[in-house]
Amino acid sequence: METLAIINATSVNEFATRPLAGGPSALARAETLARSVAGGNILVLASSPLPDTGLPTVLKPSWSMHDVLSEAAAFASSKPESDTVLYLQGDAPFVDAALTDTLLELHRRYRAEYTFADGYPPGFAPELLAVKTLPNLVGLAAKHDVPVDRDGLFAVIQKDINSYDIETHLSPVDLRAYRFSPVCDSKRNALSAERLWNLGARSAADAVRLLPVHPELLRTVPAFMWVQVAEGCPQACSYCPYPMMVGDPRSLSGVMPTDRFERLMADAEALCDDLVVDVSLWGEPSLHPDFQKIADSVMARPRFTLIVETSGVGWPAGAAEAVAKKAGARVQWIVSLDDEDDAGYRSLRGERRDEAIAFADRMIGVSPGNVHVQAVRMRDNEPRLESFYRGWKKRGDKVIVQKYDSFAGCLPDRTVAELSPLDRLPCRHLARDIAVLIDGRVPNCKHCLVRGADSRLEYAGSAGNAFDDGLETTWNRMGAWYERHLASDYPEPCGRCDEYHTFNA
Repeated sequence: METLAIINATSVNEFATRPLAGGPSALARAETLARSVAGGNILVLASSPLPDTGLPTVLKPSWSMHDVLSEAAAFASSKPESDTVLYLQGDAPFVDAALTDTLLELHRRYRAEYTFADGYPPGFAPELLAVKTLPNLVGLAAKHDVPVDRDGLFAVIQKDINSYDIETHLSPVDLRAYRFSPVCDSKRNALSAERLWNLGARSAADAVRLLPVHPELLRTVPAFMWVQVAEGCPQACSYCPYPMMVGDPRSLSGVMPTDRFERLMADAEALCDDLVVDVSLWGEPSLHPDFQKIADSVMARPRFTLIVETSGVGWPAGAAEAVAKKAGARVQWIVSLDDEDDAGYRSLRGERRDEAIAFADRMIGVSPGNVHVQAVRMRDNEPRLESFYRGWKKRGDKVIVQKYDSFAGCLPDRTVAELSPLDRLPCRHLARDIAVLIDGRVPNCKHCLVRGADSRLEYAGSAGNAFDDGLETTWNRMGAWYERHLASDYPEPCGRCDEYHTFNA
């Protein structure tokens, strides 16, 4: 019996091929592991030329999982003594040899067709396939358009999961909730990998031991940026704190100039090569007269994704459609509707429900799969929420039911269900998010409001100004609040906030 190794390097970038922690690159480490298990029976799949390793490599400009499995099947057919395929990611520097041996033993003992490890962070374990299963998987992948991402192989198997004998090895501690990804596919994750390595991690067992006691590993560079591009809003929602911050937002008209937004995006790209940008911090993006330029600034960064949260009200004819057609899946649209009932909608959001619904329907037709209809779950709409969900699911697109946010107790408690963990975690938003107001001010946290001397709501402190102080400087200053969370010493508004366990894209 021989073991083959397929190294999926179809999406590797510069972070996978540069030295890690003063040693070999992630790709080189994956190749070393593959050689230790499969000898010379290794095939590399890539989209662009890689550093020369002497290994046979298949180059294609673009890949699907059908392509990957077809190449694996062809490679296996040339190795008649082989029975198992080791499937590795080329950007994973921590693939554990001992864990790999455990999976191989499990796979062969139970004659499994697919074997994987669960509960570890990404990159510590390979996936295993029986060679005899490959032709069937090639046929299955041909019927479904499955992208070549980290979960691509399992995504194919899921299409007919009951047809396969599957074995799973579980981590002794489930680390998935940390959403920690020490793989070299971005600056953020490469920093995570380097810091974990510098703590002494060399194996999956080390990760199980170290990660729960080192939550500082979870904060590197921002993953999610809120930006306020418009002051005004055509609605003054009853559950939104913004009217209590600025007065009636329907009377405001200020916008962030496009040149300042472009500068912000350039600074963001320098700080973190990939980023999700949400241009709906406060205010309605439809009111920005140059929204196409705002979207273009985000789209000019190939590793950035844009989220547009909108009331669906106030869009100039064709403006949103033009952005959606140009950018496709790199722009995700969230249309806030909140209630299926006309009276309920009016009490929560105000007028113009028909316009909002028409916008949602229109965008679903223009950009299918990229439009999400949203309702904030609260006591006001709870009796009708299931009907809202089912009704919009029948329209063929995605529905978000969002947790109600009282903004650290500044708003009345309208919560339907308590979702907070039993044990408090350091705030995920402080670890991953940054918010930039229309004038460049960066609050310590988007969710932490307090009542000012004039009874208006305001932010509990600022980390600086992204334009005056620089984005990186303000991000580093925000780390002081996160450090207090690590010590269970919560700044005054944080102790009342229950958003700490929620997670943005």
